[in-house]
Amino acid sequence: MNSRFVLGCKAVSILSGMLACLLFVSSCKDSDEPDVLKDDVNTWIYKTMTDYYLWYDEIPAKNKLDFNQSPEDFFNSLLYLEEDGAVIYGQNYVFSRIEKKKGTAKSIDTSDSYGFDFALYSLQDASYFYARVIAVYPNSPASEAGLQRGDWILGVNSLNNITTAKALYAGGKTTFLIGEYDMERERLVFSKELPIGSSRAVEDTPFLKDTVLHIGEKNIGYLMYNTFSSGPTDNDNTYDDRLKQIFSSFKSRNVNEFVLDLRYNGGGLVSCAQLLTSLLVPASDLGKTFCLMEYNDKKKELNQSLLLKKNSEMSNANLNLKRVYVLVGEATASASEAVINCLKPYAESVTLIGEKTVGKRVGSIIFGEREDYDYLLHPIVLRIYNGKHEADYANGFTPDIYADELYSHEKLYPFGDARETLFGIALAQITGQTFRAASTSASAKSMDANVTFPTLERRRVKGLIWDVEK
Repeated sequence: MNSRFVLGCKAVSILSGMLACLLFVSSCKDSDEPDVLKDDVNTWIYKTMTDYYLWYDEIPAKNKLDFNQSPEDFFNSLLYLEEDGAVIYGQNYVFSRIEKKKGTAKSIDTSDSYGFDFALYSLQDASYFYARVIAVYPNSPASEAGLQRGDWILGVNSLNNITTAKALYAGGKTTFLIGEYDMERERLVFSKELPIGSSRAVEDTPFLKDTVLHIGEKNIGYLMYNTFSSGPTDNDNTYDDRLKQIFSSFKSRNVNEFVLDLRYNGGGLVSCAQLLTSLLVPASDLGKTFCLMEYNDKKKELNQSLLLKKNSEMSNANLNLKRVYVLVGEATASASEAVINCLKPYAESVTLIGEKTVGKRVGSIIFGEREDYDYLLHPIVLRIYNGKHEADYANGFTPDIYADELYSHEKLYPFGDARETLFGIALAQITGQTFRAASTSASAKSMDANVTFPTLERRRVKGLIWDVEK
């Protein structure tokens, strides 16, 4: 029976509930199918986990398990939390997850949205939040309204009334109260009202910005790549084809330096990671090992390697680069980290700029698509290594140059703008010029506020990758 390998993009919170970060598949039961008894479901879960789970030997003894629990609770009782997870934004997350079956396209969020990602600032001694826009998606209510990266949202219809993030996710026509940071008074001040249309399904396109800057003899390519997805629906390679086109354009413009922006990219398709890495590495390394995928000792027959693609498979768009600069952050995970790790054996240097990454070096298989149960399982079943059999980033990659873009007094410039904090640092490294002063201190934000990223956790980046016979 076919199952599918997933190099997942995000983790699942054990503090705040499940995060949907892999592919949701259209495989719901017919309404006239009989219900399956709970103990049958849990028996199936137990068998699947003891066969495939990467840490199957850490599952509690069968006589210590409660098979009368709900499938969700039973699944979670099997997990080995010491390794199956990470700390992200100060919270504990687990990677393996269970979900009810539901239908959805691969790169369209099942719920409507206004079409932007934001950081949420919890002000000390205040009962409300401020939101800061970090990315706006094309063809969305937000982009049509003129919302821009860096805008502060001080309220919805009235000031200082954001008590949860829900009002910023979705809803009917509304008005955002936009503010700006006053450097002299060192506080946010109201600047304008921004009407925004009703929320709707918004495509989670990987491509938020690509550009080339010509500085002296340097032709610097930049790509803000936001999710590893091959296309907007299943069995669709639209995005892969677009990626090849973008790199063909880079090549025609003689790009000889490259900045890859993965700061908000939680991962997705390993096939896309394979393609992206192949487009970047030195041409002499094409055809060599991209990654090794290793299962537990019960399933060694499933172990396999993926190769870097040949130039002829990529429209001859390989850039033949000796070094790559990668912009990273606390949301950079999984397939993004695989690209970093799998570049290292071939590039002379891979310079990381930003904040420490998540540290997800494992992948999943989707179970339950063809069974008559109401659940899909996404247990961690393998570890992914680079061509040198290295995967030494369980605690994340530490950046070579630390930079935090979200200081409240720092203006957030558009992606690809030379004044943008992380990109500006990369340009300075490449050219030796100074583009702008950027805060690189690891101290607290200047507004004395806790910062979280609810949309990066909530946004569903899907990752169908590999068919496996089991």
